[in-house]
Amino acid sequence: MLDAYKELMPIVYGEHAIKYLKHTDKEAGKMCFSMHWHDRMELLRVISGRLELHLGEEKICVLPGQAAIIGPRTMHCGFAGEAGVEYHVVMFDPENFRNQTRASAKYIEPLCNYKSGFHALATNPKVIAAIDRLLGVVCSEEEENSLFAVGTIYEIIGGLYKYCELDFKMVYKEDEAFRAVLEYVNNHFGEHISAKDISRQFGYNETYFCRRFKSITGITVMKYIQILRMEEAQRLLRSTDEEIGSIAWECGYADISYFSNCFKRHCGYTPTQFRQKYRSR
Repeated sequence: MLDAYKELMPIVYGEHAIKYLKHTDKEAGKMCFSMHWHDRMELLRVISGRLELHLGEEKICVLPGQAAIIGPRTMHCGFAGEAGVEYHVVMFDPENFRNQTRASAKYIEPLCNYKSGFHALATNPKVIAAIDRLLGVVCSEEEENSLFAVGTIYEIIGGLYKYCELDFKMVYKEDEAFRAVLEYVNNHFGEHISAKDISRQFGYNETYFCRRFKSITGITVMKYIQILRMEEAQRLLRSTDEEIGSIAWECGYADISYFSNCFKRHCGYTPTQFRQKYRSR
């Protein structure tokens, strides 16, 4: 697995070992979350709009009434559909649900050891109903609901094994050659690199490389580089006193005016406005 894309931010789970979030993006085509992976499981239950989800080289469209199932160590990123998207997020670490029962040995341990997996799109009514029950529990403020939440997680996992289990031979396909490409881009986005340069360095035909890169990440290689540059620029503006010209140079822009225009298109603020608004104190 590509360490450069591992999510490093720690997740604080509640007493029922579950983390819940609600996410809304009204802008069509906006990246909801960039390419990453983690050791936990994640359930994305779409409320309205459409979520375009990329998992490795697979692309799925998640609609209201459906849920995306993201297993441990699965590379994924997501984009809002034409009308935006609103969805629930439930996260849990299968490791927290292991116990000494035979059922745990048969069903939970394979998840913890990355030896089982599920189809990315869940549409079965029983699975969706169980996810909705879990959402009802985790959104409740009643203290006695913790055990109900834990029990519903087991119910969901059981439903996934029954209705959504994936042939493990098709799970977590390894392609170390292309992972090396992603790692290279992740480490060199601040340099003057292009799709032509990258494809030549790794021995790909440029047309094939560009098509494959987009199939994996959901965006073109240059758009991906731009996003990495903008994220780094935001980090530097928030956390350092560096001059904007120096930040532009570090992020791969020789022309500060061009950098400022790109930054405003991406973030809605000029670099100076962004620093004033979001500077860490």
